Amino acid sequence: MNVRWGDERTYDFAFEGIEQGGSFAVGTNGCIQDKLDRYYFKKGLSEMVKRLKPSTIISYSDTPNDIFDKYRSAGIEIIGIENHWLAVKKKVV
Repeated sequence: MNVRWGDERTYDFAFEGIEQGGSFAVGTNGCIQDKLDRYYFKKGLSEMVKRLKPSTIISYSDTPNDIFDKYRSAGIEIIGIENHWLAVKKKVV
């Protein structure tokens, strides 16, 4: 299941009706570029983990250590899938 949120005003409806446990997909693409966006992503991810208790988080973009390491340490499997755009960009540069 893909999970998206905004700021704390969106948490109730963003996580509502989603069964706890299992695997959840998130995307950092465009969500961690500047400090404010990164802050809201980290805060929302923390709330998602608290409410949904995932066993696995699949990120279909970057998995920066400052965001994901504490969840790895907590025993949550983190799977990073490089998005197509980044893969193409690496080949061109």
